[in-house]
Amino acid sequence: MKLILSLVVVLTACASGTPIHQQEYAALKDSRTMEHEFPIVWKGIEKALASYRISERNPEEVTAEKLRKLDQRIIATDWVNGQSRDKYVEYRSNNVPHKKYLQTRLRYEVTARKVIGGTDVRVHVDEEIENLKPNGDPSGWSRVERKDSSRAHDLIERIQLAVLSE
Repeated sequence: MKLILSLVVVLTACASGTPIHQQEYAALKDSRTMEHEFPIVWKGIEKALASYRISERNPEEVTAEKLRKLDQRIIATDWVNGQSRDKYVEYRSNNVPHKKYLQTRLRYEVTARKVIGGTDVRVHVDEEIENLKPNGDPSGWSRVERKDSSRAHDLIERIQLAVLSE
């Protein structure tokens, strides 16, 4: 009975317009210039994104020779679902405060561009959080104003590790 009552309190709190909170932490960088040639960096990007469904590559198919001649290339993923690291709602259960982290979905777009001294890699992230109906069921997605900078930074780090492992 206590579990059901707690669940009702949580769902009522989420549905009654409880504001979405965001943890405050330092903004992390979403780009890095890697001191490697473009083809090596691109292989690292492909390796770092291997577990994601790719929705776009521009240009789509490139031979090894053409890859050496390219100055820029873009790759984009489909939506990646997960739990937010920084967006949550607060509620009270038995007069004890709690946080419930919201579901999120992300879409990455990585741009690699030749620059003097290496390859500039930039990660753009589209982020949406899940809306909840009054009963707690999902009700679509809404765009986020302040994106979680740690997601882009983590991808940059994975790309850097993949490049170094080549």
